[in-house]
Amino acid sequence: CFTLLGDNIQPTGVFKLPTVHHYVLTDESGRKTYGTCLTIWTECDGPPSSATENPESEEDKKKEYLPTVLCLLSTWPYLTAFREYLAQLWRLSISTNTMKAPIERYIMNICREVPAPPPGAFEVRLSILDSAIRFWSPPANQPIAYVALPFEVLFQCLELENLLYVWYALTMERQILLVSSQASLLTVCA
Repeated sequence: CFTLLGDNIQPTGVFKLPTVHHYVLTDESGRKTYGTCLTIWTECDGPPSSATENPESEEDKKKEYLPTVLCLLSTWPYLTAFREYLAQLWRLSISTNTMKAPIERYIMNICREVPAPPPGAFEVRLSILDSAIRFWSPPANQPIAYVALPFEVLFQCLELENLLYVWYALTMERQILLVSSQASLLTVCA
């Protein structure tokens, strides 16, 4: 989950806003596992700012931040819903005192205790803060990947000419290489 941060994770003196990225793992039999990761930067104690007699005093400590990644893995491609859930959960953890358990317990709750909706017209709604997160499954004759992924992102990122070229390449079963400066868009568009 730290792939976007490189091989060497170091504390930084600059606070960074949370970022989200997605990925897909495919096993040898073709089964897919979808991952949604929220990277947040949490404060840690840095080295003293000067060599003084008492390096433990509060004014000598420099604020530093380390990345923490909240990762949700699923066999269902609910990338948009998982992104919203992780973002709202993090927002809940920093803005209120209502969380009685560690944040990891809430992530485990959605994985183990929230049921996947059966195929058809059913949906599961989960409310967190001011957001209603919706999980739904299409009828059995429609593959879930085509309804649960946010295709509008692809249409927003590509110009019409490139979009038509991608469609042409897909219909001709050619290979397509997607490149982006924003890694969080790659899995969603792919």
